[in-house]
Amino acid sequence: MSRTQRELKALRQQQREEAAARQRARERRNLFIIGGVLGSAALAILLVSLYLNHQAQLANVNRLTFQTVSGTVGTQIADEGTASHISPSTTWTYKFYPPTSGPHYSVPGSAPANWKTIGPLVEGQFVHNLEHGGIAILYNCSSGSDCTTLTNQLANYINTLAPVEPQFGEVKLVMTPYSRGMGSHKVALVAWHFVDFLDSYDQAEITRFYENHVDQGPEKIA
Repeated sequence: MSRTQRELKALRQQQREEAAARQRARERRNLFIIGGVLGSAALAILLVSLYLNHQAQLANVNRLTFQTVSGTVGTQIADEGTASHISPSTTWTYKFYPPTSGPHYSVPGSAPANWKTIGPLVEGQFVHNLEHGGIAILYNCSSGSDCTTLTNQLANYINTLAPVEPQFGEVKLVMTPYSRGMGSHKVALVAWHFVDFLDSYDQAEITRFYENHVDQGPEKIA
């Protein structure tokens, strides 16, 4: 092999090595960039998680502490069936109003309603919440300042005061206007198989009923 050929071979080898070195350098830079992006994303997720957890703690800072209530609060109502799902287009007549059990709707995102929903809700929706161990607060009042005061009190109770139940860490309450079977009563507290009628806002009684009956439905679901 001549000197020129050896020099050309050496030059090509050098060029290949330099190209390989540049490729390795690019790959390292790309790894650093990807690592930086992933690290930044992980940090962002952590910060968001910490923020949401902090906000949740702030939201619960004024809530009452859950206490187990012995005995029975409210009036027991006969069973009207448990797991029968019906279409929202179906008209159903309950034996007792407001209903405390029986057929109910099963519509994802609508029935059962999300916890802490401030209605309006229909029977087929909130009965499904009762089946999952929740409590429905029904209010019966006409328009006016007294009604506004009552609804504000009930909504504030759900949003800021009601205890977090210990089984799933939820506030398993929903609220809706309702009149059938209410008579002159302003509020009905409804759980699976139980009802308690009130003539005005009574935080202590609402809490006792809630703590006595939450998570007592036939389906143990968050």
